[in-house]
Amino acid sequence: MAFKRMEGFIGSIPQKFIDNYVPKCPMCGTTNPHWAIDQKMGFVSLNRYLFKCEQCSCILSATVADVTGIARTPLSTIGLAKMISGKKTSTIYMKIEDVGTMQTTKIHEGKELSLEEINAMADEVG
Repeated sequence: MAFKRMEGFIGSIPQKFIDNYVPKCPMCGTTNPHWAIDQKMGFVSLNRYLFKCEQCSCILSATVADVTGIARTPLSTIGLAKMISGKKTSTIYMKIEDVGTMQTTKIHEGKELSLEEINAMADEVG
């Protein structure tokens, strides 16, 4: 699958997640990132949704479990694993996979931050 917007029912959960929770790109600061989606498959806890900003091509990711809410409870195996790794189950974490054209922010590439930190970064940029 290649990056694309998910306008219909298929893909509506991750599309609504990124559109609602990250309304401003943390790399370029645009208030119209027009996020496109792709997936990276791996072991269950490593399955990730990838989100690409249309303006600067930065790529953020979040686990499928975080996007769907499964990891936000210690009652699930994935939530328990998250808790054991030292993360808060109630917190959504996102990884900066690629900074895109915003090479001045290259120091952030590969970092995993809470959703709150991602949005604070977006507020600082723009």
